[in-house]
Amino acid sequence: MKFLRNSFAFLLIPAVGAAGYIFVKNFLYFTAFVGNKYIPFWIGILSYIIFQVVLYKPIRTYVFGHELSHAIAGILSGAKIKKFNVGQESGKVVLTKDNIWITLAPYFFPIYTFAIIVIYIFLGWFLDITQFYEYFLFLVGFSIAFHVALTIYILSIEQPDLKVYGAFFSYVVIFAVNIVVFTLLAALAFPDGINVKKIFFQMFENMADVYKFIYTGVSEVWQAFQKTK
Repeated sequence: MKFLRNSFAFLLIPAVGAAGYIFVKNFLYFTAFVGNKYIPFWIGILSYIIFQVVLYKPIRTYVFGHELSHAIAGILSGAKIKKFNVGQESGKVVLTKDNIWITLAPYFFPIYTFAIIVIYIFLGWFLDITQFYEYFLFLVGFSIAFHVALTIYILSIEQPDLKVYGAFFSYVVIFAVNIVVFTLLAALAFPDGINVKKIFFQMFENMADVYKFIYTGVSEVWQAFQKTK
């Protein structure tokens, strides 16, 4: 099973790279032509980086979100929570079932960013909160930087979660799902600038081109090899 998972992950790498390229390209193009409207978002990212470098890493806050992500993914998968514990630098959630989404959820689900976006959208249904949009963007940027920085830090330490399905397979899945999640979150945070349907269409188109290129290259190499026999 491990061999099959790793083989699938290896074959998935070109698709992940192609999708990641399209997301970065679209996001950079979007931010380059929006003027000053979304500056609070970038200020939020920079503020968190300074906060972590100058002050400290809010590990316990991250650990709580990490374990809560396991728990939420478990509940959505039909599991029941038997134990939920959060310490200063580690925590543990015991559930009645497990699957890949439950195990890897904290690494691709920025729970605090999601909560901020959901609360803002929910309040927007009942109140005019457009005047607070800049504060909202700041918090989105701050929370995204928090998630990315501490996820990278946590992954630099040996994680039992990655051993369940194998580190290589887990990293590929984490990267792939992060691209999808960040695209959807960007569309929610910047609804007038991010077109999800267009981005996903470009992703699939780019994936097809990449695999076509690989297939053509392999075929040419194989044909050349056959001629040498």
